[in-house]
Amino acid sequence: MAGSQRQKMRADIELNKDYLSNLPSEIIEDILVKLPIKEAVRTSVLSSKWKSSWASMPNLVFAEKCLPESELIESVDKVLRVHQGPVLKFELDSDQLANRKAINRWLLVLSKNGLKDLRLMFYVYNGCTVPSSLFSCHELQHLEISGCTINGPRCFRGLKLLRKLTLRACYLERITIKKFVSGCPFLESLTLIGVNKYDSLIIRSPNLKQLILVERFSDLLLETPNLTSATIFGYGLLPHGYKDFSPANDGCKSNILRAIGALSSIEELDIDSEFCEYLGSGPIPEKLPETFHHLKKISIRIDGRSKVVDTALCILRNVPNLKTLRLMLPCQNIWEEQRIATFSFLEQLEVVEILDFKDVGSLLAFAKFILGTAPKLEKLIIYGEDLYELEDGVGFQMKLASLPRLSSKAVILFGEVADIEFPSTFSYLWNI
Repeated sequence: MAGSQRQKMRADIELNKDYLSNLPSEIIEDILVKLPIKEAVRTSVLSSKWKSSWASMPNLVFAEKCLPESELIESVDKVLRVHQGPVLKFELDSDQLANRKAINRWLLVLSKNGLKDLRLMFYVYNGCTVPSSLFSCHELQHLEISGCTINGPRCFRGLKLLRKLTLRACYLERITIKKFVSGCPFLESLTLIGVNKYDSLIIRSPNLKQLILVERFSDLLLETPNLTSATIFGYGLLPHGYKDFSPANDGCKSNILRAIGALSSIEELDIDSEFCEYLGSGPIPEKLPETFHHLKKISIRIDGRSKVVDTALCILRNVPNLKTLRLMLPCQNIWEEQRIATFSFLEQLEVVEILDFKDVGSLLAFAKFILGTAPKLEKLIIYGEDLYELEDGVGFQMKLASLPRLSSKAVILFGEVADIEFPSTFSYLWNI
């Protein structure tokens, strides 16, 4: 009986082997792409067909954060040594790696194999350096690097095919952001989080459509005429503060004009109070030369500083087609009649979201203003922790419900802060 069972098991194993060996190549490749590289290599024991398939995988992902450096280097070297065909994507995520020679060796191999997507994530305090051989990968379309120093080449000729660039917690040597971005003429998406601390940050990119900028700078110049989506947060002044480009200071444009005054194609804008403080360091015009006609959604975090308030009000005067407004409200009431008489953002406004309000009085004043002046308003959504536990919470809700509404469609809704994605500077930096 035992012998017949063993024979049956052997037959089943052989049957399964035949089944796995006879799978179409495209299905095998689809399975292998979804596996960590370590597991994909182990499939080579199944059959020669599986062995040849993993050795020609176009996507190589080494997500081995805690693997000791020596083991990781051995693993990557082995895979690249036996790999056949192009490597279209290479991803490495390690908290242990700091070996510059190994990284240089891998980049030189990858640069000759049609690499289009490169992602290198290191532990920020490990002292890792990515050598200038990075810039020999001329076919790159997507580049993401975090937690290291990047050595620029002595003669930078650009990455002519790059469309998406993400740098987090990186220090650039021998190359500036201005030069890096200018050398990528087809760049469409740019994310910079905690890169060099710049006196002057200049971004010139004619095809850029999406920008996420969480940086320290004293001056920002954006020449990005096709930008449609921008998130711009500041975090802390540089030691000498922001530069003041007022007419009295070198006759240059004010900060608000240099940074966002030419974003004529912008559709979504998300800015924090630190960036508003920068924009307000200098003269704030009543009317911007370029009105934001395409801007449909804006998020602004307003605190009590006068420059922040004045900047926010200036922007809101120049958005005639705004559909969605997100606000973090200051404690004081800034919505007096004389300051909002020229606002154009009210005409098309449909949704208003209030997040993290500090004072019930200022919230009621803003709600009264919005409900009474926005003819197409559909939703006023108030997010907060323990909304129903406010002092005089019932009375607060009754006052809100009794406010007059210009729009017959307007409703007031309440939600928890956890229900909405509203990133902060801290959340961006925490994820580095």
